[in-house]
Amino acid sequence: MATFKEKIENLFEILGHRIYQNRFKTLLIVLIISAALAFQLKYIAFDTSFEGMLHEDDPGRIMYNSFRDQFGRDELVLLAIDAPNIFDAEFLKKLQALHNDLENEVPFVHEVRSLINARSTRGEGDVLVVDKLLEGFPKKKINLDELRDYVLSNPVYLNNYISEDGKITAVAVETLAVIEDTDGGDDILDSFEDDPHQEDTSESWHYFSEQETKQVAEAVHKITARYHSSEFSIFLTGGPIIEAATNHIIQSDIKILTIVTYLVMTFFLGLLFRRISGIVTPLIIVFITLVATGSLMAISKIPVTQATMILPSILSAIGVADSIHILAIFFRRFQQGYSKEDAIAFALGHSGLAVLMTSLTTSAGFLSFAFSELSTIGHLGIFTSVGVIIAFIYSIILLPALLAVFPIKYKKEGEALKKSKIMDRVLIWFTNFSTANPGKIILAGIVIFVVFTAFLFKLNFSLNLIKYYSEDMPIRKASALFDDRLRGGLSIEVIVDTGKENGIHAPDILNSIEKVSDQMVKIDKPDIFVGKVFSIVDILKETNQALHANKSTFYTIPQDRETIAQEFLLFEGSGSDDLERIVDSQFSKTRITVKIPVVIDVVVIDKLLADFRKIFKNEFSGRAKVTITGMGELMSRTLPAALRSMSKSYITAFVVITFMMILLVGDLKIGLISMIPNLLPIIFVMGYMGAAGYPVDINALMIGSIGMGLVVDDTMHFMHNFRKYYKKTGDPVEGVRETLLGAGRAMLITSIVLTASFFVWMMASLSSGFIFGLCTGMVIIFALLADFVLAPALMVSVTCAKEVNG
Repeated sequence: MATFKEKIENLFEILGHRIYQNRFKTLLIVLIISAALAFQLKYIAFDTSFEGMLHEDDPGRIMYNSFRDQFGRDELVLLAIDAPNIFDAEFLKKLQALHNDLENEVPFVHEVRSLINARSTRGEGDVLVVDKLLEGFPKKKINLDELRDYVLSNPVYLNNYISEDGKITAVAVETLAVIEDTDGGDDILDSFEDDPHQEDTSESWHYFSEQETKQVAEAVHKITARYHSSEFSIFLTGGPIIEAATNHIIQSDIKILTIVTYLVMTFFLGLLFRRISGIVTPLIIVFITLVATGSLMAISKIPVTQATMILPSILSAIGVADSIHILAIFFRRFQQGYSKEDAIAFALGHSGLAVLMTSLTTSAGFLSFAFSELSTIGHLGIFTSVGVIIAFIYSIILLPALLAVFPIKYKKEGEALKKSKIMDRVLIWFTNFSTANPGKIILAGIVIFVVFTAFLFKLNFSLNLIKYYSEDMPIRKASALFDDRLRGGLSIEVIVDTGKENGIHAPDILNSIEKVSDQMVKIDKPDIFVGKVFSIVDILKETNQALHANKSTFYTIPQDRETIAQEFLLFEGSGSDDLERIVDSQFSKTRITVKIPVVIDVVVIDKLLADFRKIFKNEFSGRAKVTITGMGELMSRTLPAALRSMSKSYITAFVVITFMMILLVGDLKIGLISMIPNLLPIIFVMGYMGAAGYPVDINALMIGSIGMGLVVDDTMHFMHNFRKYYKKTGDPVEGVRETLLGAGRAMLITSIVLTASFFVWMMASLSSGFIFGLCTGMVIIFALLADFVLAPALMVSVTCAKEVNG
């Protein structure tokens, strides 16, 4: 009586006959479906922003959106201009022209800030005057020496508009936070409405997205190219510029590396199969799998991110592996003289179940990512899981149909035999070595496990986007310049909410804001510093000084509520709208902007925020609610969230894969033991990363789970075939020999192709891609060795022990 597994294998064999008999119908149906899906690819988007990494209902993202609704966007386009003499009339004219062009030509701009329109607060008799620093220039003559002295003595200007040595000036471009979706697509909402959701629920709008970021970056680059010269050197950085650059690099890398991956796969498939059909058919499977998965992402409006950019490589590896396992058996059977139909049916019957189980296992493993705290990892898990199933479906339906219509000739006996003998000698050597030395091999495995487990404690968790760029890239140079000369350009936003109307008028609240600002600005460590703190206190002290004959001794906070309220009223009446950017209309809450380095590790930001929370808790406890947000805070959430999520996914993937392995081999003990060759490569490579000092970022964290999902396929094929041959012969050594001479061929071929495909990522423009490609390739190499050496040793030891005990 046929077992359940034998029944499934028979069904796959029947499927092979049916597809062969209906090959043209099958191809037509797949072509129609693929064409319909491919049409959606043009809608796919890219998003490398940190806010895009978080789920829409993440508390941090909700708070950040609330901040943007109230105060606008905190991510700025930053320009640093290096010139021989900033306080020169010709330079200032050129700066003014640049300022005006940025205002007029860059889309979605809310405000451009520079020395041209920097706030100048002064008193003229009893009148408070708040105007632009260079109001009326160049028609109005300005004493440049007095201007220099005034600018360099103004605490608000230093490390904001001007470097401390007066040799570099900065320009900041603030874009709108909210964009209205209209038929024309050009209208924009006022980004400072208290709540755009409540203004008009019939309006459709969205926060600043990748499309707008790209337009802004392109416009800024175009404008600055006109002005850049040796005596007017412009350096560009800031959130939108970094995001646009990263998006561009990812798009470029995906195109180039996918092409290179195809060339690499073509080379190895040609080398191993030496048939046109052995090259073309797997590549077709991979191509339409990528098209289908990418189209589903576009339809679902899921953008390509730094995490999902590796999706093509993963699916290419899995798609070609499925095809190779079927093709290896097909060509072997076909070469033995059987008809094409019989060879197709036999190949599906022989490998269909194993490919199904490996696909389900890999899919389930990646699906464990779906519950990640980071949406980017969740999307990678979901669409990799979907793509794996798509690759399986195409492998058992489209691949046989392609083989059925593709002209395939019998190889000359001598040529096929020569190739077979070379591979056989390699596989037989592994058989003899592993089965003759099981004890020594297992002991070596234990030593490797212990040593590299110890190295795991040296893992350096780090995420520093700017350091992904090579040191000679303009964006890294510009970011370093801002940090060194202008004391940073990334912001952390702190909201102090008194919960009372005019609560910000209270002297004790303002004194506390000044106190914590002084405490924060004193933070200066090797890996982090606070370059500047901006708050409502700056405006108040400027106003108070101006109303007291501009005497510097009055650059202080008035200590009675009525005076404070009156001075704020006078400032608002001066025509300046600066208060709108930092306090709500009821004066119940205000923002404090803390400037930190652009080139900074999110791990360091997380530690800094812990210090901030202590400072604010000690100062405002019981008097005001303090919330920390801004892009810096969002960045700090990503890596810890990834660590928590990947810890869960590792456990989930291990449990699911172990269950599937036990189900496939039909034996609890052997199923559990078979997981050892899957875990050892992960521990080895992650330990190697710790020993080598590689930074472990979000992509690196996924190497273990991705590697487990990939390497388990070969282990499943080994165990599936070993159980079959051991049951047939009763001899574990012969079972290993037949397994390696059969499934071992496909395992070797797929591992070579997979390794080469991931090593391609060592050509990536960003260093994170290099590390990911190198280490994932190493996992596959070590996993193949584990399956060829450790797995046979374990099976021989276990079966021999059973025979002795039996």
